[in-house]
Amino acid sequence: MSNWVTIVFIVLIAAVLASFFFGRGRMSAGPGTTAASGYESGTLTVTGVSGRGAADKNGVAYFTVSGTIIGPSTSPTEVYGTLTLDTGDADPYVGQEVPVIYKPGKAATTWRFGTLSV
Repeated sequence: MSNWVTIVFIVLIAAVLASFFFGRGRMSAGPGTTAASGYESGTLTVTGVSGRGAADKNGVAYFTVSGTIIGPSTSPTEVYGTLTLDTGDADPYVGQEVPVIYKPGKAATTWRFGTLSV
C-alpha cells in the first residue's frame, strides 16, 4: 500500500510542475511587452453598412459593417462586424477608412476596431 501512495504522490508533483512550465509559457509577458503585443495596425475600408436602428436604453446604436482590411503584413481581407456608436456620433459610410488592429496572418478572425497605443 505504501508504494502505491508514493507513486500517486510523485505523479501528482510531476503534474503540478508540468502545469507551471507548460501552462505559463503562453500567457506570460516578459519585460517591455504590452497587452497589444502580437497585434498590428491596419485600415478597414467600409464597403457596406446597415442603417441606423433604434438606439438601446443607453443611447447606443449598432451597425453591421463590412469592408476590406489592408495592413503591412496581410493581403486585402474581406470582413464584417458590429460597430457600436453613441447617439451623437456620425454614422459610418461606404468608403470610410477606419483604424483596426489584428493578429498577423489572422486578420479575418482576430480583427477589432481601434489603434495600438504605446
